[in-house]
Amino acid sequence: MKNLVFFLGGADAEMVQIEKRLAEAGASFITKGLGWGAHASAYATEIVQASAEDKTIVLVELDNMSAPKTEWSPEKVAVVLPEGTIVVDHHGERAGEPASILQVLNLLGIEPTRLDLLIAANDSGFIPAMIAMGATPEEVAKVRLADRNAQGITPEMEAEAVRAISQAETSGRLTVAHMSHSKTATVTDRLHKGAGGAGYDQLLVVSGDGEKNFFGDGKLCADLKEKFEGWNGGSGLGTEGGNAFWGGYPDATEVENFIREQLG
Repeated sequence: MKNLVFFLGGADAEMVQIEKRLAEAGASFITKGLGWGAHASAYATEIVQASAEDKTIVLVELDNMSAPKTEWSPEKVAVVLPEGTIVVDHHGERAGEPASILQVLNLLGIEPTRLDLLIAANDSGFIPAMIAMGATPEEVAKVRLADRNAQGITPEMEAEAVRAISQAETSGRLTVAHMSHSKTATVTDRLHKGAGGAGYDQLLVVSGDGEKNFFGDGKLCADLKEKFEGWNGGSGLGTEGGNAFWGGYPDATEVENFIREQLG
């Protein structure tokens, strides 16, 4: 553990708990309070310095792929990583692997607590995964609130989600909600039956900032990524009937039409 230095990715309940557990263990880590989609280049200088000190680099949910500038994202330049670098993640192509917090605790040789396991389940499979492991409504509410707090969600954003839900439309299997921001946890948490909500089968959230997010069938989430790019994840990714998510910035009408075609 002495030779490991952890570089932390975008803030959510899992990343906050990872930081807490690293601090409790006396592990070396660096965090810059990055948001979702965090890139390793944010730590380029620190990675070079740690490598020069013969440290083993551990990237925690940090993308390191080069990508051109887009209308919603700056250019991303991959960092040259030293041999032996450890990459911790469980999203995208690595969906289905143990949650990042469990991978980190394994590197530290520490057994996860009940809260660690709840947070891991939440990050991998949202509320259904917590319920599947026997989480109480109080535990679900605690973890989901921690996730929203970590994302910097404001009371105004929460209120906007309440409005969006009140005006959401359900046709067939698909529920579509429109709101100004893209902090979708404000919607999914409130709607989920496991948290006392009205529930949904398949959910598309269209945000005024251009982002679209879909929550539902795992195979459909994989198909959405293949057709529209963006990002996806979840324990059921790629599996018909599995629980997963997808997000991106394509045209809202095209996304909705594609989803409806696939749902039949």
